[in-house]
Amino acid sequence: MGPTFPGKSEGRRTLWAAAGFVFSTLLAVLVAVGAGRTGVPREIAFMSGIFVLAAGLWTTQAVPLFATALIVIVLETIVLANPGGWPGLGFAAGTSPSYREIIGVAADPALILFFGGFVLAGAAVKEGVDRVVSGWLLNPFGTQPSKVLLGVMLVTLTFGMWMSNTATAAMMLALLTPAMAGLPREEPFRKALILGVAFSANLSGLCTPIASPPNAVAVGFLQKAGISVSFLGWMGIAVPLALLCIGLAWMLLLRVFPPATQELKLGSGHDRLEPKGVLVVLVFLATVLLWATDRWHGLPPSVSALFPVIALAALGIFGVKDLRDINWDVLILVAGGIALGAGMLLTGFDRAVVQWLPEGEGELFWLSFLLGASALVGTFMSNTAAANLFIPIGMAIAASGAIAPTQAAMSVALVASLTMPLPVSTPPNAMAYARGEFTLGEMLKVSLPLTLTSILVVLLGGGLVMRLWGLIP
Repeated sequence: MGPTFPGKSEGRRTLWAAAGFVFSTLLAVLVAVGAGRTGVPREIAFMSGIFVLAAGLWTTQAVPLFATALIVIVLETIVLANPGGWPGLGFAAGTSPSYREIIGVAADPALILFFGGFVLAGAAVKEGVDRVVSGWLLNPFGTQPSKVLLGVMLVTLTFGMWMSNTATAAMMLALLTPAMAGLPREEPFRKALILGVAFSANLSGLCTPIASPPNAVAVGFLQKAGISVSFLGWMGIAVPLALLCIGLAWMLLLRVFPPATQELKLGSGHDRLEPKGVLVVLVFLATVLLWATDRWHGLPPSVSALFPVIALAALGIFGVKDLRDINWDVLILVAGGIALGAGMLLTGFDRAVVQWLPEGEGELFWLSFLLGASALVGTFMSNTAAANLFIPIGMAIAASGAIAPTQAAMSVALVASLTMPLPVSTPPNAMAYARGEFTLGEMLKVSLPLTLTSILVVLLGGGLVMRLWGLIP
């Protein structure tokens, strides 16, 4: 058999990826050289090039997102730590950081916390806990379409707090399939149900530190700055904001896609958990209790996150094969974001960034700048990559005293879950759009106003809730 060649579409993707990689690399080199010629220390020049390279590769996705994260860690190790003692590398003045200081992000507490969340979610899916419990939770909402929609959105939000929003959306869309089979194709409420799942899965990313990768990135940055946000403290800030956004989404969907049917039934509520499923629920409840009471018992959430891993493995529920199915690429991507921020802090590049930013005064100005930029970039690229880029900038702005560090990091992380106007913006959006139930124009009627309004909720209400909890002065 002769050699095989990629198809036109695959070849075109390869060409664009190569072009994106070359462009990003050349731009990074030009930025680093240009910064060096302005007289800044070489470590800042190196870090500026690494930051631009990461931004270019994460934006173009010339290489997989996790590969870019590894590039960041490797480059910082070589040019900043300079373990080989090569001339022209390392810090121009002072002692270069140890390579262990950079490689150490692979065991950052935020990554351990996220890993524990992955294991819990994987065990729940494996034992069918998600399917059974979702049926129980939906049953009390009755058969009135508006209440059914609200139930679907709240149940999606509840599950998305603890497991991947992609997995949550897949589960809930599958749960909707039998009920939707009885609805006429021309029934507009079909669109409301599917979009309700997608939007709620996105909004669930706000609610807990393990709900989405940007949250883990924010937690990691805050910990490195000596700021601790408890698991319960995060929920106290994010859950009210998410519920407000859910209410807005629910009203928008009912207004744009009003139901013509009078009755709709979802969830029998009669399914039973298997014995192993009961054990998963007990381990889950015990873990959540540990996370919620960390300020009383003193165990950091990252340490408590190892409890379900050990317990589920000992009970024979989560084994080696299940461990291989963990989304390791997401953990590596989060590690890259934390490493990028650590490099900015070590080199002083974060302080230099603040000097290069546009002048402006006041918390509202800087928050608007941060959230607007994060939302714009996050609409077209991975929300984790967007958080990796803008959380360190937010922390740099916070170092100047213009904004509280907690508000900067958390606001960017929360907005990362709110950038959902397009099918490509988030995996739940893409899954919903792939059902073929609505057009892009129909989606934008709800997604665009919901995205803009939700960002305003974080911009104007996030600081208020944080002050109520005493996390910012």
